[in-house]
Order: sequence, then structure tokens, then C-alpha cells
Amino acid sequence: MTPFQCVECHFVNIQGRLPDPSLQCDRLAEIAITRAILDSLWSRERSTVYANRLMGLKYVNELIDLGFGDSAYPLRGPWAKEDNWGMVVACAMLGRSTAPGKNAATVQYETVRKMRSHYSNFAHTCPDGLGSVFLSDSGSGSTVSFSKTNHMWFKRFGVGAHRRMGDDLRQDFPLTAPILRAAFVRLDMKWEAYKDDRGGRQSTALTACMLLATYYAALRGEEVVRVDLGQMLKHWEEAMNHEVQHVPLMLTGRFKQVIGEKLFCQPLAHVTKGGMEIAKWFERALTSYVVIGICTGPLFRTSKGKRATIGDLDLKFRGLLREVQTNYPNLIGDDVDLNNYSMHRSGRRGSTAEAQNSEIPSWVIEANNRWRKHFRSKGLTPGMSMLERYTEAKASVPALVKFSYNLRS
Repeated sequence: MTPFQCVECHFVNIQGRLPDPSLQCDRLAEIAITRAILDSLWSRERSTVYANRLMGLKYVNELIDLGFGDSAYPLRGPWAKEDNWGMVVACAMLGRSTAPGKNAATVQYETVRKMRSHYSNFAHTCPDGLGSVFLSDSGSGSTVSFSKTNHMWFKRFGVGAHRRMGDDLRQDFPLTAPILRAAFVRLDMKWEAYKDDRGGRQSTALTACMLLATYYAALRGEEVVRVDLGQMLKHWEEAMNHEVQHVPLMLTGRFKQVIGEKLFCQPLAHVTKGGMEIAKWFERALTSYVVIGICTGPLFRTSKGKRATIGDLDLKFRGLLREVQTNYPNLIGDDVDLNNYSMHRSGRRGSTAEAQNSEIPSWVIEANNRWRKHFRSKGLTPGMSMLERYTEAKASVPALVKFSYNLRS
């Protein structure tokens, strides 16, 4: 079921000599090669291997009865004296798999397998890395790859290693509506407490806007940090005077699955059905910049004026959640690790779940989460961006604000 060469053969294929027991690197290489071989052999279920063995016995017995016993199978070797199976890459991946992990003692397979992608990308840039190109009538196509990582043995090794290592995937905990409400109770208290502290009030307002953007616009963390101060100020008055009063949440930069620099707008409800005053907090944040003479650049920025990272937002996010955990233990238990919450996905996961719980129509959710259109376009650039420029979005404001307006908080 799986091609096989012994440890010494693989070593000779790579080094051109037999392993030297006195060399530590050779001993380590033998261990890695052995592990890789075992992983490739157990890329299938035990029952599948057993059934294949029994069928082999029946096959040979039938041929013996016919006098064809000597012609049962084609020759399996000899193999070329070179590493054309990708054992070198397999050993490197096994070495990588021993590195300390974030959520477990060692890194996950999804992290380890990136090394295969790295090698394939490099191999495809070599003169003999790629073969013929096949194009379909629709314009899509594929190319023959001669990368060692596409060898049958290497694919079996990858499956076996994945099965042995398993997965310990941990998604960000969702930011639920009750936790969001409690967080804004704390933010209201902090706003009043910082009555004579302009810096404290600005930090409080920006923290509130951060939560509003990730929850009510269902934005990922990498999108939240692209909210643009200058563009929001430019369109603020127009949005406030629109027939459907709204917050013009403007984002600039490069976005996943979108080509080039873009300016997008995601209109948010001025006030939600549940009473969340989205516009009030954004107006506070914008005003805090204007009074100190800053009218351009990112809304969420570092002390040096550069665009903040998700890590910067997480510090504020988890700090606020720690206050909620302390004051509302029924919402976030003492045993909950706050590192499981992140601006990366917590807000989006919470709002999407709440939208379903609130029975918000699917077309409203899709109007807000335009990223779905990329997948429906089967890999081609969709006709409509994930978000739209403000001049185009104005016509769709009544539909686009329905998501944030109806979302419970």
C-alpha cells in the first residue's frame, strides 16, 4: 500500500554514505527517518491495512492455482540512489513538530505542514520544478509539479503524521451579548471617572469603538485596525444627515481576497434596537483626535502614531474583560483563561451567533458579511467587494444597517 525503503537506504540516498554511529547528527537523522517511515506506513486505518493483507493472500492463492504465482506483482525496485521521495523535507517537518506550541506542548500539524508549502514553492521556481500546463475552456487550469513533496510516499507520510499528531484547535471564545453589555457598563463608568482626564477618556472611547466595530460590523481583528480616522471625519456629517442616520465606518488598506489598496465603508446603525448608542462612542473618539489637531491616519494607533496591531487591541480587550470577570463572575468564570478571547475572531463569532439567535434574516447577514461572495464565485474575483466605497454604499445603507440595528446587545 505504501512504497518502502529501509533507514540505511534513505540515508544513503540523502548523504551518499552509510550513517556513522559516532556522529550525533547521524543518529538523530536515523531516528527521524524511522519515524517518517512509520508515519507513512500508518497513513491508513488498521482495518484497511488488515483487509488489504487478507485480499493479497487470496489474490496470490488464486494465481497459484492457475500456475501464475511468479507473475503476481510487478517488481518494486531497485529505487534510484537519490532522495526523490522527499525524505529530507519529512525529517525537517518532524524536527519542527517538536517545537513548543502555543496551545499544547508542541506545535500543531497545521503549523508543521507549512514547511512542505515552503519547499514546494521554492521547488516550483527551479528549472525542472514544473511541467506541462493544462488549461480548460473556462480559463482555469493546472500545472504538473515535480516537487518531491508530491510523491506518493510523501503524501502518505503527511497523512500518517497528521493522524498520529492529531489536532488541538482552539477557536477564540465568542464575545456574547451579555458580556458586551457588561463591558459597556464598565466603559460608561470609566468615561465618567475620567471626567478631567482627556487621555483617559480618549482611551475609553477607542476601546468602545473597537468593540463596536468587531461586534456590530462583524469585522475580523485585521480589519478593525484598518478603520481610518480621516475618512470617517470626511463623511461623518453626510452620514448624520442621511435619511437613514448611520455611522460611516471607513476602512482603508489591503484586505484579504481583495486586490490592491481599497477604501471600504460598512455603515452601522446610529442607535441599535436594543439601545446601544454606536454613534455616540464614535463621535467621542473622533472628537478626542480633532481637539489635539489629529485629523488623518488610523483610528486605532500606537503612541508613535502607527497603525495598531491586533496584539495592541488585545491588551485593551482582555483588560476590559478582566474587569467584567472580576465584577460579573456569572458571565466569565474565575477559571476562564482570558487569553482564549481575542480581537482576531471573538467579536465576529459572537455577533454571527447572536444574529442567528435573534433570527436575523440570512440576506441581512450576507449583506453585512460580503466575504461570502468570494467563495460563491468559485475562486474568481466577485462582482461586489466585501465592503463598498461610501459613495456606492449610501444607496445600500437601509439594507446594510439592518444587521447592526437588529443585533441584540
